[in-house]
Amino acid sequence: MNTESPVMVVPSTSMVPTLNVGDIVIVKGVDPNTITVGTVIIFRSPGGTIDIIHRVVGIVKEGGTLYFQTKGDHNAAPDPWSPGVPEQNVKGVLVGKIPYVGYITLTLQGPLGIILIAMLIFLMIVFEYDSRKKASQATR
Repeated sequence: MNTESPVMVVPSTSMVPTLNVGDIVIVKGVDPNTITVGTVIIFRSPGGTIDIIHRVVGIVKEGGTLYFQTKGDHNAAPDPWSPGVPEQNVKGVLVGKIPYVGYITLTLQGPLGIILIAMLIFLMIVFEYDSRKKASQATR
């Protein structure tokens, strides 16, 4: 798909109704020069900490670099970065979605997921101990 992140999970409501929390999105890397206003792009935040999925609402060219002004469909205002998201931060464009399947991933990343994983590990230990105990009793 020509990108390092071809599949992502939507973590927030900023793109409702286009994308919902838990949707899995399919991402395709493209030449930034082909991106137009209205395209949904996936990009690394200009601070460099998170990946964001928002729609392009404006394009500015400064010093030979394209900057994409973005906004979540559900958000009241455009994103605050000025002059916009630099082209090198763009990971790709939205090419498809699978509704709600990503909820499993989001759940496992939160406190409930940690508890669930801990319980599964505990159960695995208990079952392993029980099966070894039964095996040793059977050999006596």
